[in-house]
Amino acid sequence: MDLNVGTNTSPKERDEIWRRMDAWLTSALPEMIAMRRNLHAHPEPAGEEVRTTQILRENLDQAGLQLSVWDDLHGLIADVQAASDVESHVAIRADIDCVEVEDEKDVEWRSTRDGCCHACGHDAHATMACFAAMAVQRESKAISPMMHRGARFIFQPAEEAATGASDMIARGAIQQVDQIVALHCEPYLDTGRVGVRNGPITSHLRSFSVRLKGRGGHSARPHDSIDPIPAAVNLVSLLYQLAPRSVDSRRAHCITVTALRAGDAINAIPESAVVHGTIRAARLEEAQTLEQMVRTCAESACTATGCVATIDFPHAAPATDNDPDVVSFVAQAAADVVGAEGVIRLDLPSLGGEDFAIYQKHIPGAMVRLGTGHGPHEQRQPLHSGWFDIDESALLVGARLLARTALKQIWPHAG
Repeated sequence: MDLNVGTNTSPKERDEIWRRMDAWLTSALPEMIAMRRNLHAHPEPAGEEVRTTQILRENLDQAGLQLSVWDDLHGLIADVQAASDVESHVAIRADIDCVEVEDEKDVEWRSTRDGCCHACGHDAHATMACFAAMAVQRESKAISPMMHRGARFIFQPAEEAATGASDMIARGAIQQVDQIVALHCEPYLDTGRVGVRNGPITSHLRSFSVRLKGRGGHSARPHDSIDPIPAAVNLVSLLYQLAPRSVDSRRAHCITVTALRAGDAINAIPESAVVHGTIRAARLEEAQTLEQMVRTCAESACTATGCVATIDFPHAAPATDNDPDVVSFVAQAAADVVGAEGVIRLDLPSLGGEDFAIYQKHIPGAMVRLGTGHGPHEQRQPLHSGWFDIDESALLVGARLLARTALKQIWPHAG
């Protein structure tokens, strides 16, 4: 392939193509808001993203993108129709599942599904990527003769289960892809700002589930039972007391118990109790140490109470590893969209987990933080809060950023 293709294209022609894309995206903001609210009102957790996939499919198909969709309707791939000799692609990845959190907001687009909502911002991610894909496709005929590579948009299910990236890779999502980009909503960055960072931007993640089996019985005769509730309470206490002291306190890490469930009756000792939680660490060494500490603390709680523990680590994702070259071109695209002053260099990685890191095990990639916040910081709600929402004007910023990023890579002389 001739990598110098397009060098004779005038700056005026390139600027005109970008102007048309930008104008179309600006005019489409009401449609973006409508799509995002539709997705927000009808969230689907990992493994159930059928309706979401269908909505994306209809819009992308109508726009003329080349689609790959599977029978289970869990996610899809959309390729911009390109010149036939294009042999590589830049990929834009958007996650589409929700979290299993109750939506507490009193808004028209509040979740209609109990116990599920887009407190993760994935409704916004999917919307921005969808409209960016349509914007690039609208200009594909003008761009095609000068294309250096193709543009692929990956709409990935099951990010919250940390399994979706691996599934999409198995389905060929990164075949002929040599770079991949994603963005993530950040409520503590103002709308109009984009956070970038070389190297890790999220951390290693492990989730854990500990089932403590005892022997149920009458609450009046605890001596005839093996009560799992003291075992669960002791396990939580040990995790919070001992786990942080098992690793170097100078290393970023976090262990959090997120659920403790046991019994329903007020006069009966339950048969078992379950403790769920997460391990997060900037380095793999600390993640592994904390995983072993979960096992050790569970064994200790069982030794003291007579229970038997079954321990599982159902979800895992490595830390992201942002490639400096990919970060550089995304930062340039961001500067084009929000100005150089709007591009923020992040000092530290988040302790959040992201299965986007699994793509980065195969190809260079970068995730950036998109500012979606407005108003006083103390009044903003964090990700995974039932009160989380976005400043919807950020949808236009994100769509422009993704479209500009794709354009710069498929047509590297695009200004």
